[in-house]
Amino acid sequence: METGLDVVLFTRNTRSIELTESGRYFFRKATDLLNDFHAIKRSIDTISQGIEARVRICINQLLYTPKHTARLLQVLKKQFPTCQITVTTEVYNGVWDAIINNQANIAIGAPDTLLDGGGIDYTEIGAIRWAFAIAPDHPLAFMPEPIAESQLRLYPNIMVEDTAHTINKKVGWLLHGQESILVPDFNTKCQCQILGEGIGFLPDYMVREAMTQSLLVTRQIHNPRQDSRMLLATQHSATGQVTQWIKKQFAPNGILTGIYQDLLHREN
Repeated sequence: METGLDVVLFTRNTRSIELTESGRYFFRKATDLLNDFHAIKRSIDTISQGIEARVRICINQLLYTPKHTARLLQVLKKQFPTCQITVTTEVYNGVWDAIINNQANIAIGAPDTLLDGGGIDYTEIGAIRWAFAIAPDHPLAFMPEPIAESQLRLYPNIMVEDTAHTINKKVGWLLHGQESILVPDFNTKCQCQILGEGIGFLPDYMVREAMTQSLLVTRQIHNPRQDSRMLLATQHSATGQVTQWIKKQFAPNGILTGIYQDLLHREN
C-alpha cells in the first residue's frame, strides 16, 4: 500500500508500529469512505423496498407547533428510520406554493381552495376554527355584542402575511380601511393581541390556552370568520411507503389524526 501511494504510512521499530501523520490522515479518509459505502448500501436497500430516501414535508403554520412537529417526526422516524425527513412551514397559500413548485412532497394543512395545477392529490383532514380574541382590558372588551364594524376599524388588525411567492397571496380577516400590522407567525400575533396591540381572529386552540391564564377574552362580531378547511396534499408521483403511510394515518382513528386532534376539528 505504501508503495502504491508512494508515501510512508507507518513508523516501525523492533517493539511497535505506529501511524505517521500521513497514515492517520489515510485512516480517517478510509473510514469515511467505508461509512459512505455502508450508507449508500442502506439507501439502496431502502429504495428497493419502496421507501423514499428523502421526504420533504411542508406544514401550514396554523398546524405547526414544536410539540406536534416533534411527535410527527418521532412516529415517522420510528416507522422509517432510514428516511431523511425535512420539515418546513409556510403561511396560507405559501403551502400550495411549496408543493406546486416541488419544494415539498407532502403538505400538511394546505388551504381548502385548490389551485389549478395537475399532479397533486389531496384529502380533507379537518378544519381550523377561529375565535375573535382581545386582551381583557382592551376597549372593545367592554362594548356590547356583537361589536359593530365601525368600532372594530378603530383598532389595528394583527395579521400574519401569506408566504406565497409565485401565486396570489391570501388575505385573512381585514376590514376595509382598517390598519394592519404584519407579523411573521401566529404565536407573535397571539402575543400582540395579549398585549392589547391589536385585534383579530386566532385559532381556537390558541385562544383556549390563553384564556386559561386570563390573557385573552373572546367576543362576538358581525360576520365572524368561517372555519378554514385543511387538506393533506401530496405529489401525485409520490407513491413511496412514507407518503402512503402518512395518508393512511390521517384517516379517522389514524396515528397522525390523533396527534393533531387538539388543533383540528373533524366532522363526525
